[in-house]
Amino acid sequence: MWKENLYEPAEILIREHEIFPIEEHQHSFFEMAYIVSGTGMFHTYGKISEKKEIPYSAGTIFLIPPDTVHCFTIHTYSKYVFLRFTDQYVTECIGKYVAHTLYLPEKTPLVVMSDKEAQTARQLISFIADEQANRQNFSVYLQQQWLNSLIALIARSFLADNQTAFPADTEETDKALYLLQYIQQHIHQPQMLRIEALCQKFNLSENYIGRYFKRHFQESLQQYISRNRIKMAESLIKDTQLSMKEIAYRTGYSDACHLTKKFQSYYGISPLKYRKQSVLQNKEQHNSSSDSTLR
Repeated sequence: MWKENLYEPAEILIREHEIFPIEEHQHSFFEMAYIVSGTGMFHTYGKISEKKEIPYSAGTIFLIPPDTVHCFTIHTYSKYVFLRFTDQYVTECIGKYVAHTLYLPEKTPLVVMSDKEAQTARQLISFIADEQANRQNFSVYLQQQWLNSLIALIARSFLADNQTAFPADTEETDKALYLLQYIQQHIHQPQMLRIEALCQKFNLSENYIGRYFKRHFQESLQQYISRNRIKMAESLIKDTQLSMKEIAYRTGYSDACHLTKKFQSYYGISPLKYRKQSVLQNKEQHNSSSDSTLR
């Protein structure tokens, strides 16, 4: 059976089909499938070969975990948005806690949410798809932020349906996820992410906050902040023509030299060389376009 791999941390595909072009297959990554329009049937096979068939229509969302055998049968012409991302992407950009949560719904890949959450999810997917169709400055960065929010939203809905999966109570879980969100929102403001500032904001002691963060997200607080700061810089280097000085300012580095040193250490290449390589890759992808990687 064909197993598809993903060569980027995340990928966005918008597809329309009268007959779905691929039969039963699996991926080495997560795939979120959003039905924009049309009707049909989603088929999935469990670990003991039991087959499940789930009807779909406009607005349906599936989250298909890695190594899940599945296929689509189309009843009426269907348009899909496929959001694909690796386990490593979730771990690095959001956290191990959220990555683990995405494996919880073993019975069905169908995403079930409250009406309010479903509306928010549809809006986020619409933002991502619109940005994909009309690429502009900061498109990659915006899409990543929306995708991260969407993943966290779905993870929260999974937790609501699996109350016994984690011993922590809802208030504790919400506080941990809010801490994660707060760090991402203020990644460009080092003074707001100092230990003493975070302790005051979240009513945690300086001796405890490090253990608290590691218990929830399986990495140190400083590692998480450093990794997200360099990832944000990477997006701006790749997706904009901002100077290194401006990018350093926007991502909380003291100056361009500090940014360059950290970037070189993390990626093994200077920011300017990385930007040049990204420009060349984007041109090649644009020329070979889109449909060479069609599903």
